[in-house]
Amino acid sequence: MAVLIVAGLDTGGGAGLKADIETVSALGEHPLPILTAVTYQNPERVSGYFSIPVEALSDQIRAVRGHFDIKAVKVGMLGSGGIARVVAKETEDLTRVFDPVMASSTGERLIDDLGSLKVLVKGSIVTPNVPEAEALSGIEIRSIEDMRESARVIAQTLKAEAVIVKGGHLNLTDVLYWNGEFFEFPGERVDGFTHGTGCAFSSALVAFLAKGFEPPEAVERAKRFVEGTIRFSKAEAKAVNPLWKLQRDAYRWRAREELERAVQELVKFGEKLNPHVPEVGTNFALATALGEVFAVKGRIVRYGKTVKPVGPIELNASDHLRRALLKMREFYPEVRAVLNLRYSRKLVERAERLGFVVSFYDRREEPEEVKRAERGTMEWGIERAVKRAGKRPDVIYHLGDWGKEPMILIFGRDAREVVERVRVLLSLSPR
Repeated sequence: MAVLIVAGLDTGGGAGLKADIETVSALGEHPLPILTAVTYQNPERVSGYFSIPVEALSDQIRAVRGHFDIKAVKVGMLGSGGIARVVAKETEDLTRVFDPVMASSTGERLIDDLGSLKVLVKGSIVTPNVPEAEALSGIEIRSIEDMRESARVIAQTLKAEAVIVKGGHLNLTDVLYWNGEFFEFPGERVDGFTHGTGCAFSSALVAFLAKGFEPPEAVERAKRFVEGTIRFSKAEAKAVNPLWKLQRDAYRWRAREELERAVQELVKFGEKLNPHVPEVGTNFALATALGEVFAVKGRIVRYGKTVKPVGPIELNASDHLRRALLKMREFYPEVRAVLNLRYSRKLVERAERLGFVVSFYDRREEPEEVKRAERGTMEWGIERAVKRAGKRPDVIYHLGDWGKEPMILIFGRDAREVVERVRVLLSLSPR
């Protein structure tokens, strides 16, 4: 199905048409992009914009409306009152999601006439954030009750079909007013970049509406989609990542396959590896490019004179190694794999003779506030070892503490490199 997208271009590549196109495409619909304005911006600021002549805008819309079966339209940045009025006329017979963009996230104004936005509210499903809802309703918003009242006022006075007041600026809860009823959608705080969230939400919403979902279900799905765009956001653009689902699934498949092959090779070390498996077991973890970590469920354990994995490769199967790996990747993102072995002075000395960068941390030096914090030791230890080495460590060890088994961690840029490092440490010949 085709979805019309009317919005501005973000030259920083984080929001606007690019985010809209990626979102609609990722959700399986065909985007028809209509350009309203070109902004001059980067992730830090908007220095200005140029609005497309209204005649050029009309020509763009009419060209596609006569050819495609359009199920819905998303309207974002308009730039001028003239464009707002043309868009309202050209799309009045379509299911319309209107994101009433008034200013950039850094505060630069993106419409020459705020009052002109109201012509597009009528008949639309409107998705204002808190400041935009305050401007449209005249109500100061400080609570969910204020959000509800603002949504009701916008719907009743400006004749919107539905209003979703987004709570990202306030409490992470979105409020929908539709058919005289209120619906609330609590959110969770997600770490990541948020530039482009408004575009991604409204575009996801229009895609789900085009699929036939009623507004409450479409809002719920769009909200969860946007949480994923933030969780897997793009550091280079300092913006959300609308392609996260496609990328995540591809990265997951590759990581699972890579780690399964590496574990198969590791098990072949058998009797040589057996003495080096800790009492708590060995595990082998691998991170995807999006920072998700796979490991062996139940770990790799001694089995008679040899070793065997207890379970399959699964996401988040080892909290211990996941935290160690993610902390290492904060310093060296190219490191993707880690495996733990029983501490042995001979293995440490052999690693040093082989030219590996070896570092350590002493758990007895752990600050009291870290000890009191839940699950903080691993992150503290890896950071200490990295700073002690002054460069990327290949091997990190610690000598344990009361109730804590001494351990060696072997890192690598991929699972194969870790397997090869274990092989040479165990003095095994290449196969």
